Amino acid sequence: MKQNNQDHHKQESETFNDKKVIVITGSIGTGKSAAVDILKKMGFNVLDSDKIVHEGYNKGTELYNKVVDLFGHTILNEDGTINRSVLGSIVFNDTQRLETLNDMVHAFVREELAKGVESSNDEVIFLDIPLIFESIARNESYSIKFDEIWLVSVSEETQRNRLEKRALKEGKNPEDVLKIISKQIPIKKKISMADEIIDNEGTLQELEENIKKLLKLKDIRW
Repeated sequence: MKQNNQDHHKQESETFNDKKVIVITGSIGTGKSAAVDILKKMGFNVLDSDKIVHEGYNKGTELYNKVVDLFGHTILNEDGTINRSVLGSIVFNDTQRLETLNDMVHAFVREELAKGVESSNDEVIFLDIPLIFESIARNESYSIKFDEIWLVSVSEETQRNRLEKRALKEGKNPEDVLKIISKQIPIKKKISMADEIIDNEGTLQELEENIKKLLKLKDIRW
């Protein structure tokens, strides 16, 4: 582990000495999701923070109740589910309410990740947290001590090219999608913050080989 990253991991409060906890992350367009799919295919337990958020908005959950209490029943559809578009329009131009919502969601995610790690019987557990470095920059403290952060990385040129192609394929305006990059920490800076780098400039097969090389280097079996 890089020496200058030690403090990132020391801030965490709860340790699981019998388990190795690795955060896998990557900026938009770097192929983090592809890397996660490979790890899952290899049999690793990957706890997905985005999935936790999605399921957290389901009717009757703790997060659902808190969001409804905060924003009122006007954000609900007729069936009682949260209308994400309505909620988004409310917080879009209200920085304070957006921060409140984000704090609420992030706290829920951290709690659920900790529960997932604690209940797992696996020796190695991956946490899929796309914006972990952005969270660290905001001094958000997770209730888990993760051992390392692995970054799926590409060049900024490759990132932009892939995002443009994806936007066109999905019928979106490439310029709107590319704006997301400016809201995230630059890849070059994330490289200096990460413990390990997984290069994804090539094919999916090459990405898988790079992951396997890193796992072997860490003496992690699959």
